[in-house]
Formats: sequence, structure tokens, C-alpha cells
Amino acid sequence: MATARVREILSWYTSENPGVKANLARIMNTGRLAGTGKFVILPVDQGFEHGPARSFAPNPAGYDPRYHVELAIEAGCNAYAAPLGFIEHVASDYAGEIPLILKLNNSDGLAKGIEPCSAITGSVEDALRLGCAAIGYTIYPGSGARNEQYEALR
Repeated sequence: MATARVREILSWYTSENPGVKANLARIMNTGRLAGTGKFVILPVDQGFEHGPARSFAPNPAGYDPRYHVELAIEAGCNAYAAPLGFIEHVASDYAGEIPLILKLNNSDGLAKGIEPCSAITGSVEDALRLGCAAIGYTIYPGSGARNEQYEALR
């Protein structure tokens, strides 16, 4: 059941379709902050973006994508956000336990000193197929590649 605060926030989205509003409500009504309109989302993309050894070697359990979604659930997060491979690995086993957010693009640490421009690694179709509540997409506003990033999102 939606709280007055969740209903108020949803009222700000009158131009959105019912599916978008339902997913927003799903995120707002999950976790320890459920019903408050506040979010805590666990984003995990270090394995792709920053290299798995650098990110997960200090805590080897982090190499397992299940570790992260279980951490998000146990911590009472509103949602769990990750790239396609991570979400594909956990979506079926954790369906309905926590809203998932598919990160559609990712950078890598290979090209230093150039304008950041993330590669497209997932799609809206992937998010729908996996039952995700939302998508995430990184744009670097100060980057010379920002216009390409906006176009890729379209």
C-alpha cells in the first residue's frame, strides 16, 4: 500500500504511463526506507568499469554477483543496479525480492586521458526481458563525447 508520501511523489509524474509509475512505486516501497520517498540503491559496476581484481580482490566473495544482490537485500536497499551480465546472473533467482536496475552502458579503464564515452552493453529490451524496474545510463556532461552519449540513449 502506498503511503501519502509515495502518492505525492507519483502525482508529480502525471505524464508518465502506468508502468513507469508502478515501477517507481515498487522501488519506493522496497527496503528499509519504504514509503519515505527516499532511495538507497546499491550500484555495482566495478567488475566491468574498474576491473574485477582491483575492485573485488580485497573481498573475494565480491566476484560472485549473488553476493552483491544479497548484500542489497540484507542492507534494506530500495534497488540493486548493475550491468547486463550481473543482472542476467541473478534476475531469475531473486525475482520479486528487490527491484533491479539494468545499467545500459559502461566505461572501462583501458583508455586513459581521452574523453570518456561509455560503451552500450545492454538494452531496454534486456531490461524488460529480465523484469527490471528501471534502467541506468551514464552521460559525462563535460565530455566532448556527450552529444554522442545523448544520441546513443535515444
